[in-house]
Amino acid sequence: MLSVGVFYNLLRKKINVETDIGLLIESLFILPVILIAFYFIVQNNVNDFDLSNPNLMFILMLAGPMTVIPLYLYVRGVELCGLGPTGMIFYITPTLQFLLGYFLYNEPLNVEKLISFIFIWIAVFIYLKDIYENK
Repeated sequence: MLSVGVFYNLLRKKINVETDIGLLIESLFILPVILIAFYFIVQNNVNDFDLSNPNLMFILMLAGPMTVIPLYLYVRGVELCGLGPTGMIFYITPTLQFLLGYFLYNEPLNVEKLISFIFIWIAVFIYLKDIYENK
């Protein structure tokens, strides 16, 4: 089964629009859901965006750019380097987290985790070998 990220990347490749236009279209797709959510937030009086708390208001205003900027950079990076290297990052990051947890935080390592870790990296090496042989 394809993950959402892989499906999203494949769909972006098929549509073939610029990064900023694609991000605008994605934002327009989610706009009705956001408007409904805002309606219920205001109706239930749980809106924290208020002039009486300018610090929280400032943080809430930064939530949009802090979400859009990494998304834009991610999509642009996938366009520049392709899906292969991007997919490898999805294996490297959890591996570094695993090593950090084991060596720095002394998390326990049982046999099942070690075997699954070895199998995952065997599959990654088979994938890499296949990529370099087909070039």
